[in-house]
Amino acid sequence: MAPTWRFELYHQVNRGDPNAKNDVHIGSDGKRYGMGREDYQPFIERCELIPPEGFEPLSAELDFLPYFREQKSTTTLGAYFKAQALRGDTLQKLLPRDLEGMLRSPKDDRQYFSTRVEPTSQARRLVVIWNPEGQWYVDEVFYRIEGLGGWQRGACADVVEGTFSDFLKYSPLLAPRLSEGFSQLEHPDRRQQRFSKDALVLRLEKTPGMPNTRSYWLEVFADGRFKRNGPLLSEVNADDAHRLTTLLIAASRLSELKEGRSAPPPPAHDGQETTLEFTVNGRRTRLTLGNDTPPFMLRFMKQVATAYGIEL
Repeated sequence: MAPTWRFELYHQVNRGDPNAKNDVHIGSDGKRYGMGREDYQPFIERCELIPPEGFEPLSAELDFLPYFREQKSTTTLGAYFKAQALRGDTLQKLLPRDLEGMLRSPKDDRQYFSTRVEPTSQARRLVVIWNPEGQWYVDEVFYRIEGLGGWQRGACADVVEGTFSDFLKYSPLLAPRLSEGFSQLEHPDRRQQRFSKDALVLRLEKTPGMPNTRSYWLEVFADGRFKRNGPLLSEVNADDAHRLTTLLIAASRLSELKEGRSAPPPPAHDGQETTLEFTVNGRRTRLTLGNDTPPFMLRFMKQVATAYGIEL
């Protein structure tokens, strides 16, 4: 099927049992405190957006957001994609000089800004537009596309397991669009976790052993591309990005994990070793599969292997 324009809406849904009882906590004062739904299972749902008949994507108007305290003329989606491809001064002219104007606003006010550049923004939906060349635009970063409110929704599917906040924090679809590669547009709260599409964030390996034993290696990069026993198997795409996002969210929840912690390896009867390395929140961790591997570690290793069609 030839590549086409795609318009996607992402938002959080709860797939828990709606009939589950509320979880109740008894406080030290003896009072009962409701803690929300007991069966809370947040997912990110992606819905196709269907533009009205006659809509021309390249001519769609983009209005510059006011939060940066700069004046810029309305541009078009086509012009933005062209500038994104050319990079350099062509793209920079469409973007804010820096974030100083936005950061002058009180922090308590910035949570109500719709721009995704502000980490505390309370906006709860994300619109992504893909062109046939594989470029993507994220709405409400520096610009807002006009007229989305009247678009119909098409097919929907759950694509990431986690909360909307998790999705925004770990999705490689959003991260590169937040600064478009310009250091002066990096928010101070994110500079310690600077995005690099070629950064290795996951590596799963089973080393070679005796003859007729199975071995493999998998490498996953920050933008979702991956290698398995050879060259890259994909270019940047939404499905690989969502798969990686789910795994990074799961890794971030391994609160029991200690820096450098690793279970002891099994007896080396065939000389093989299975290891998983991953980087999340700026910290790199290495796990070794062994007889005493804690269950939560083993579940995560299996989750990674299954996600990429590997038998652990």
